[in-house]
Amino acid sequence: MSQSSVNIEEVDVCKCGYYCQLKTSRTLLNPGRRFFGCKASKENGGCGYFKWIDPSLENVDESSLMNRFIDGHNPIDRLKRKVKELEEERDSLKFQFQLNENEEKMMVLNKKLKEVKLQRDWENVKFNRVLGGYFT
Repeated sequence: MSQSSVNIEEVDVCKCGYYCQLKTSRTLLNPGRRFFGCKASKENGGCGYFKWIDPSLENVDESSLMNRFIDGHNPIDRLKRKVKELEEERDSLKFQFQLNENEEKMMVLNKKLKEVKLQRDWENVKFNRVLGGYFT
């Protein structure tokens, strides 16, 4: 059974009257192929409603599939590239955050340094006044 396309946003209703669940095949013949199915299995009183969403791979030329996978047009390669891009962006942001954090620390330290220098200079002024009073 081959279908050109199915709108997965329009959920089917099975013969039991329930909205069908979107499921994924785990069989050897249709691995990863999605379908709508009755939410209850036949063993549990369900109607057994079933409709493929993804097309069958029976009529697909294997060499064209292989070429797509080799050329990096497959979803796995695209996702790997996206993960790598996001990791690089994350690392860049981490580095920028560390720089910003270090800049803030430097600003605080510079402020403290100015305060200590001002305090030192004031103490020198007071000390020189006291010493100046003895020698005049």
